[in-house]
Amino acid sequence: MLLDSLIHKLSRKRGGQLLPEEVIRTGVDDLLDLLKKTDKISVHEAAKKLKLSSEMIQAWVDFLVEEEIVGVEYKFTKPIIYLNKPQQAKVDTTVKEEPVQSMEIYKAEFKRKAAEKNIPQEKISFFWRNHVKEVLVRKKDFFYREAKKRNLANVENLWKAYGEKLLSSHSAS
Repeated sequence: MLLDSLIHKLSRKRGGQLLPEEVIRTGVDDLLDLLKKTDKISVHEAAKKLKLSSEMIQAWVDFLVEEEIVGVEYKFTKPIIYLNKPQQAKVDTTVKEEPVQSMEIYKAEFKRKAAEKNIPQEKISFFWRNHVKEVLVRKKDFFYREAKKRNLANVENLWKAYGEKLLSSHSAS
């Protein structure tokens, strides 16, 4: 009820129709626009141009620096502010496929490392199987994404068959 009342008060009507939503601008928006127009400016000069106190501008700058939107450098004790350049590309945190390595080489490397750690030969098969299961868990998201890109049907069945094949045909013997 309160939300409806607030929306009603904020929305203006003309001839029974809602007007387009207006963009609300803040002093921070004005500061960012000023920084887009000027390469670097002192906090004091920015405050004068925006007709605000230096303390207010400094408070905004402190926040914007924490968010890495604005940078600050000092000339003696005078803070000079500038707009940070936008990042070209954000770091992709999605799972990426690792370079392809033949399973035989991978298995041989696994067995070599197990032998270096003095793991008994009869236990290597057990550890190999668990290792393959762990790798499959890490690769599942990638597998599904790639299958979706290729518009493959029955992805769940493909994934199951892939996992079973890896686990059955690659025991560490």
